[in-house]
Amino acid sequence: MDRPVPAVALLLGVAFGLFAGIGYAVARRAWTDYRKTKATLPGMRSAAWAVTRIATSRAGIVLLLCLAAVGWAAAGGER
Repeated sequence: MDRPVPAVALLLGVAFGLFAGIGYAVARRAWTDYRKTKATLPGMRSAAWAVTRIATSRAGIVLLLCLAAVGWAAAGGER
């Protein structure tokens, strides 16, 4: 009777190769996505700062209007 050791070794080698290949493909895809995202980062950063400046200026205008309304109400409101 033949020993099953070569068949088991072959099956283990195929399973290990399959899992290693899948892991390699996932890692390669992750590195590709990382490089692509890293290349777009400066544009995203400048867009984020532009949106932050717009939001800050609008919040400042609203704050100034609120302060003017509180000052007007504290001064008596109507003349």
